This record gives sequence, C-alpha cells and structure tokens, in this order.
Amino acid sequence: MQNAPKIIAPPYHVQSTAKTLRDGFPYFAYHESVSALWSQKWRMPCSKGIYPFMDGNVADFEPIFAELIKVSNDDPSILQRPDDYARSFLPVAAQLVARAEEALSKSENEEAKGLFLRAAAVYRIARFPINRSPLTQEAWEKGKAAYERGGELLDPPSVPVAVPFRHADPSKGDSDAAIQAYLRLPKGDKPAEGWPVLLFICGLDAYKTDNTPRVQQHVDHGLATLIFEIPGTGDCPAAPNDPTSPDRLMSSVLDWVDANASSYGFDVKKVVVRGISTGGYYAFRIAHTHADRLFAVVAEGGACHHMFDPAWIGHQNQMDYPYALADALAYKFGYRETDYPAAVARYAADGRKFSLVDAGIVEAPACKMLVINGMEDSIFPIEDSFILASQGLHKDLLARGDRGHMGDPGAEEIIHQWIDNAVAGKP
Repeated sequence: MQNAPKIIAPPYHVQSTAKTLRDGFPYFAYHESVSALWSQKWRMPCSKGIYPFMDGNVADFEPIFAELIKVSNDDPSILQRPDDYARSFLPVAAQLVARAEEALSKSENEEAKGLFLRAAAVYRIARFPINRSPLTQEAWEKGKAAYERGGELLDPPSVPVAVPFRHADPSKGDSDAAIQAYLRLPKGDKPAEGWPVLLFICGLDAYKTDNTPRVQQHVDHGLATLIFEIPGTGDCPAAPNDPTSPDRLMSSVLDWVDANASSYGFDVKKVVVRGISTGGYYAFRIAHTHADRLFAVVAEGGACHHMFDPAWIGHQNQMDYPYALADALAYKFGYRETDYPAAVARYAADGRKFSLVDAGIVEAPACKMLVINGMEDSIFPIEDSFILASQGLHKDLLARGDRGHMGDPGAEEIIHQWIDNAVAGKP
C-alpha cells in the first residue's frame, strides 16, 4: 500500500500496571483461582457498581462467588465450562426477579426497578463473557426479560425496537432476523431541528442490557440513544466471521434512523456513533465506510490491526481481562469449536482477515473522530489507536497515561464533552 501506516510492527508497549511478565506480555495472578478473581479483580468494581457490574449490588454477588469457589474447589478451569459456571448465578437472579414482581404488585415502582436491574446484572455475569452454551444463553434471555421490565421504569424509559436488517446477506452468514435494539429519547422540549442521535455500539461482553449509566448520561445530554450489539454477540444477526457484515448492519441501522426521523424527532444530520471496547473496532471501521452518513464517531478502547497478531492473541488469556479473552474473542468472530484451544488456533491463523489496515479501510476518508484509550491497555494494543489516528484528517487521539482499557477512570467526562462540543459545532 502506498500510504501504509508508519506503525506496523511490534514491539508492543508493555503495560506498567502489570507486576509480572510472561514471555514479554503482562500476566495477572487473578487467573490462578476463582477466589483471586473475586478478591483481586472483581469485588471492588462490584462494590461500586461499575463495569462489568453496572446496576449490580455486591450483596447479590458475595454468596454467588462463595458458592462458585466451593463447587469448583477454587479451580479457575470452571470459568471455561460455561454451564458449570453459570449454574451458581441463576437461583439468585430468579429470587431478585420474584422480589421485583412482588414490589411491582404493590406499586413500589422504584424498588421494583432496582431489583429488576440487579437481576439483569446477575444474569449478565452468569453468561459472562459471552453467551455460548445452553445455560449462558438462558441467562441472556432471562437477563433481557428482567432488564426490559426494569427499563420500562427508567426515566426516560428504555423501549425495545426491532430494526429491519434490510441489507442482510444470508449467503455470507447473516441471519434473516431483525436487529434488536433499545431506544431512549430525551426528556424536555425537542430542538427545532430534532434530537441528535447517538448510536451506541456494544462490546464483547457488555450488551444492550448492560450500559444503563452510560446511556443515561447520553440521554441526559439531549441525545436520542439507540443501543445494539456487534456481530457474534447478544442478538446481533450479522455474520460473525465475515469482515464486511458490520457494513450491512450499519447501513440497515442508518436506514431505520432515516425512515423513523419524523416519528421520533431525529436530526439525521447529527448522527453520532460511540463504540466501546471491541465495539471500538467496529466504530473504527464505520467511521470510514459510512463517513458520508455519520456526523462524528467516538471509538473508545478500540483496535484495528495488531489485535489480530497471533502473538497478541496467544497471550490474551493471561493479561488484564478476567477470563480467557482469546477464547471469547475466537467465539465472537465465529471460531466456535468446543475445543477452545483449537478455536483460538484457527482464530490466530485467520484473524488478520479482519485487519482494517490490511483491508485498506484506515486509508479511506473518515468523518470526525475521537480515538480514546489508556496507554496501559492490555486488552488491545495501544499501537492500534496510533495507527488509526495517524491516518487521514478529522481525528483526535487521546492516549491517557496511567489508564487501562478504554482510558477509565475519567474517560466518560471527556467523551461527553467532546460529543457536546461536536454537536454544538464547537472546535
């Protein structure tokens, strides 16, 4: 390629947040037992209700992880047996739903809302990081049902919508099904030109049921927000193993926005996309493939090229992600052997077909973009943000020092300010 990016080869930045390295890559000790996962990695965010425990309550999870430690003999291999893992979560979630129904019967709506959302959070972690077995699929379906009951009680409410997958191509692996999404409209008086639209693209493990705080902030900032999943996750009907399926997905979503602009009061000239984590990869792509239909794109924690390096994939299971990330990503991208090492091997050998560099995507013109991540990310290499941001015009790069994946804490405030300024026409 004549205009190939300058940054095209490792060595990768080695995350200073890792106390231990193995084969030159970060290693985190909470992979060694279920108790370490809970005490060293997850109990703190659970107690604060932050990713991946949005809407959750630590009192619900303490007994679950105690039971999981007991039934597994503290052996982390249970995390790679999805049904055995999920089983400890389901009774607690069902009890929360029952309590929510009882509160609702007494018109205790605020109590019911909290309980439904807590149940959805337990179901989320039951199918974490991806629904790929009978019980994790059951957890996903029951989690959606609980979330939708709670979503009716949000202010403003979360409304399920079925977006026609108009550009689906079954010959390439797309399902002949609608794109399931949730829509929330801002409160108050609609601007004369209509509500700016925020298309929220989910990640590997946090789906449309799992981002209430983030979506709430966008709605509070006056953005009509539509949230949906990426290929290979949740309810997404786009083919997981076809690199071009997200183009058909996004064209269908944008067609729906155009067709429903008058019904919902959308400003189709102000359509913004926010993609988080693996959804950032798709945000990177559509900022170029759909530049003429988008006003601006935020790609948070995304990647585009080195995320598919065999060496990076080969070490993902030991790095910052709490579970076996390479296994989950292999499944997400359509490599679905039940023998996880075999699936990962195929993914590592074949994954470069998804590279936005090799496909020439990053060289195409892009809409206005914010590329934001933490320098200490060991989910996806920070070099991918540098590659993407160094190509073309209209791109702002923020690589946050002393921050991990997605640039948190503090990235949310930056993103909202950037979007507000973009929508208002400020530099």
